[in-house]
Amino acid sequence: MELQHKITSVISLILITALLFYCSTLEMRSTQNAEEGGAWYSRSDTIYFWYSDEDLTDYVNKAAVSFGEENNVHVLPMLITHDDYLEAVNEASIANNELPDAYIIGHESLEMAYLAGLAVPINDPERLCSKDNFSQAALNAVTYSDKLVGYPLSYDTCALVYNEDYLHDWANQKALAILKGEGESFVDGEYFEEIEIKDTTEGESSEQTVESTEAAAETVTEAATAVTEEVDYDYDNLSEEEQASLLASKTEEVYAAAIPETLNELLTIADSYSAPAGVDGVMSWDVSDILFNFWIVGDVVDLGGESGDDKNNIVFNNTETVNALLRYQHLHQFFNVESALNSYDKVINDFINGKMIFTICSVDGVEKLKEAKDNGTLQHEYGFASIPEVDENTLSRSMSMTEVVVVNGYSEKKDIANAFARYLTCEFAGELYARTGKAACNIHANEGYENLDVFDTEYADSVPLPKIIELENFWMELEALFARVWNGEDVATQLQGLDDTVRLFFTR
Repeated sequence: MELQHKITSVISLILITALLFYCSTLEMRSTQNAEEGGAWYSRSDTIYFWYSDEDLTDYVNKAAVSFGEENNVHVLPMLITHDDYLEAVNEASIANNELPDAYIIGHESLEMAYLAGLAVPINDPERLCSKDNFSQAALNAVTYSDKLVGYPLSYDTCALVYNEDYLHDWANQKALAILKGEGESFVDGEYFEEIEIKDTTEGESSEQTVESTEAAAETVTEAATAVTEEVDYDYDNLSEEEQASLLASKTEEVYAAAIPETLNELLTIADSYSAPAGVDGVMSWDVSDILFNFWIVGDVVDLGGESGDDKNNIVFNNTETVNALLRYQHLHQFFNVESALNSYDKVINDFINGKMIFTICSVDGVEKLKEAKDNGTLQHEYGFASIPEVDENTLSRSMSMTEVVVVNGYSEKKDIANAFARYLTCEFAGELYARTGKAACNIHANEGYENLDVFDTEYADSVPLPKIIELENFWMELEALFARVWNGEDVATQLQGLDDTVRLFFTR
């Protein structure tokens, strides 16, 4: 027993010595790593960062590691897929249970977040969140009550996409007609002159008359304002070489101006193109989604002012909106696009398969078409352009949705959270598109990525979703209105119905 006791004592002494040696070594290593700023466990500050879009995981994780190493802090990203994301933020904040110190949210929820104390004005003494780095649309998206309450991260909006091969083919047909003295110059007349609108400013209802496509086309031909080009030669009597040279030159001239700048020019192409076999129509798009429709009224409505937070600036039931929606309704008669048959994915696939010349797509269309081109599914050349103006007097302004990074008012580490929010949207923004396929709001971040410049231009002049809490369901109502107008319902009646609904939103 005495021997066993001695052995036990020796073992204990060895263990104690080893433990003391290990602790001293650990202390030295901890001190060394703290000086180098390289080990997670040595960092004194930890913040939690929430996001709800799984596509952002790679981007957020990489940014968290990079920012953490540079600033000797620990950023813990958390993907939260709760149905009511903002409510989850609120509950965690009140319970103080791993609350998000900063998080990503849609800009349209900023009023709700701000009033609940879940978003506070940013701390930006360097003025990085300014026109030096962001468009006015992005700054409007993060502005509430004249304060910047977030950093703009990514956006989505829409643009026109066109089949270059078909458009060049149309230009060739048009050029030949011009050379033979049979064609008219690019703008062939006003396609909407049969639409009559009575001024509604004194409470009178609008009247609309839109003739059938066939009758309208005949009227357009008769009323065309363009004059056939004068030529001092007989094209048919020229040699083949002379004809080929003239046709090639004229084709390039027409093609250079072929991308339509107005709806009228778009309809000119549709009305005059003899499409090859396999082309179902000149244009089709997802008319069931407000994102791809709003551009036609974007310039004539006011939904809360430039920042979308002014309840005294809500105007959409006016003559100009009626006028724009009547043109939209006419597009249905002209292109015969059925909303029930045209989902966004179907439209993109149809474009890839060469079934149309034009369509409207969101930012994700850039990558979809690139992949199709790379794998050989898309065999035509294509390009992107701004949405055509409604007419010479009415601009088109697309809708935009902006994801923003905000600092939680309940956080005890707002300074670190603010620094990480700024890092995500400024210093690290150049990585966003490559890692997520999302367009960055930072105007310097998308440089070098093909075709994003068109979307940047559209976004810069876009209309953001309003932040006003009472208008939370407005977009569903507006989308339903567009569907009814598309299917032939009276425009003025539908706008008045939406006006009544919005009044209920504010009195409820």
